Amino acid sequence: MRILLTNDDSYLATGIRKVFNALVNAGHDVIMIAPEHNSSGAGHSIAVYNPISITKVEEKIYFVSSTPADSVRLGLQEVYGSYYPDLVISGVNHGENLGEDIFYSGTVGAAREGALHGIRSLAFSMNILKDSQDRFKHLDTAAKVVVDLVHKIENKSNSLPSSFVWNINIPNKPYNELNGYVSARVGLRPQHEPLIKQETPRMTTIYWQGFSSRLNEYSEGTDLDLFVNYNKITITPLELLPTNHQELSLINAII
Repeated sequence: MRILLTNDDSYLATGIRKVFNALVNAGHDVIMIAPEHNSSGAGHSIAVYNPISITKVEEKIYFVSSTPADSVRLGLQEVYGSYYPDLVISGVNHGENLGEDIFYSGTVGAAREGALHGIRSLAFSMNILKDSQDRFKHLDTAAKVVVDLVHKIENKSNSLPSSFVWNINIPNKPYNELNGYVSARVGLRPQHEPLIKQETPRMTTIYWQGFSSRLNEYSEGTDLDLFVNYNKITITPLELLPTNHQELSLINAII
C-alpha cells in the first residue's frame, strides 16, 4: 500500500522511525512527512500567520516547519499531488491518547486531516512506562501492531468506507503479552489536575500543564477501561463531523 506516515513527536522520533522501517520491510511504499519539531498537544491546529516550508531530509523522508495537520496538508499537496496515498498513518505516538486526549492530540489531529482529504487514516499511540528507565521499551511491539492492522485493512478493503479516522492505543508490553484487539468508545476522565505554578529566577510567574486525572474505575467498554484494565489494543472510530444531532431539535425550539 501507498502510505503517508506522520506524527506529532517530529521526524526524528524513535517511534515513527520504527514504524517506517517495519512498513517498508513489509513491502509498503511509505513516505514520511512529519513536523520538524515536537508538536505534542498541537491538536488539529494549522499555521495561519507564519509561512511554512517542507524539506527533504533523505529519500522518502521530509520534515515540515509546522504542525502535524500542516505536515499532512502540505505533504499531500507537494509530495503526492493529485495521486493520494491509500492510507495516512500517524504515530506511533510517545504516550497514549485515550479519552479526551483525542481533542489535544497532534497525532489524532494529523490522522483527522488525512480523513478530511478522503483518505483512510489511523492514529497510533503507546503509553509511557513510568517506572522504567526505558519509557518506550516496546516500540517494536507497536511497529508490529501497525503492520498487522494495515494488513487486516488491506485484506478487508472492499468492506470498509473509503475514508475514516481510527484512534488506536497499544499497551507498552511485549507483543506476546497483548490481549488482542477490541473496538471501544471514547471515555472521559475528570478534569485535569491544576496547572503547576512556578516563579522563575527573573521573578516571572510561569505555569506547567497539570497531569491527567486518574481513576480507580473507568466506564465499562470505554477505551480507558479496556486499555488500562485489560491490556487490549483499543480501536476507536471517530466521527469526522461531530454534530450532536439529538440537540438540533432543542436548538430549534429556543430560536
